[in-house]
Order: sequence, then C-alpha cells, then structure tokens
Amino acid sequence: MKKMLLALIAASIAASTLSAAAAVKKQGFLTTDYCLKNDYFTNCDLNNYHDPKQKLVLYVHDELDYYYIDAAKLPKHEMDEGFARNEVSITGELKGKTIYATKYDGPPPPAKSFFKGCL
Repeated sequence: MKKMLLALIAASIAASTLSAAAAVKKQGFLTTDYCLKNDYFTNCDLNNYHDPKQKLVLYVHDELDYYYIDAAKLPKHEMDEGFARNEVSITGELKGKTIYATKYDGPPPPAKSFFKGCL
C-alpha cells in the first residue's frame, strides 16, 4: 500500500512539473503575425501593431523560430519603441508557442558614429 501511495505521489509531482510553464527570456525581432507571414520586417506598417486583431510575435534569430507574445500584464505603450526592431528581450512564462510576458526590455540605443565629411 505504501509503495502504491508513493508511486502515485511521485507521478503527480512529475505531471505537475511537466505541465508547469517554463520561465524564459528570449531576444529577437518584435513584429506582428501578419508582418511575419508576409516577410514585412523593418517596413511593417505601424497600423498592424495597433490593430487588436494582430498578435505580437517575437522572431528569435538564433532559433529560426517565432513565439506569440501575450502582453496582457504589460502596458502596451512600453513596447512601442521596440516594434519592428531587433534585439528586443521578452521575459515571461513559455506555454507552447506563447510567451506570457512579465518583463520587456527595449532594444539598445544605436551605437555612436562619427561622420567625417561635409554636409
């Protein structure tokens, strides 16, 4: 009886561990699913970003894959600067192909450059 009870407890712990969402931090290109499917990356129309029907997507270059972003816990205006830009970091829980975002880090500022010559 004890062995069966221990096996049942171990099985329930294993099942809860597998079903739990994994905390992740992904970095990539922030766009919408429409722009991703139509290969509109840097020239994606800003109206797609503000369209509530469009889902936000993070394309991760290292994995050559994309993840849907559920940003319900984040103010949308925080993510404005990162739309259609690279090196955006999203932290949250990964469930399937969706990241439930808890933190957003915008892209780094452009590197300083020196312009030599006449205007």
